Amino acid sequence: QVEAQLQVVQKLEEKERGLQSALGAVEKELSLRSQALELHKRKAVEAAQLAEDLRAQGEHVQARLRELQVCAAENRAAKDKESLSLKRAQ
Repeated sequence: QVEAQLQVVQKLEEKERGLQSALGAVEKELSLRSQALELHKRKAVEAAQLAEDLRAQGEHVQARLRELQVCAAENRAAKDKESLSLKRAQ
């Protein structure tokens, strides 16, 4: 009976070692996944900042384009007026 109990204890100890090993593997995987999560969070913040910077830059470019379009229209109108004056003078 004592020998049978010792065998049961041995089996339980082996099972415990297996579970400890599995637990260690799971903890290691959790650590790696946590590191990956932090890395992705940082990348997401960087991407959001880049998107905001690009949006602001795009708005600036659009404002400058509108300014240039107005300037071009004014130049075109002045050129047309000058051309008309030249034709009248001729």
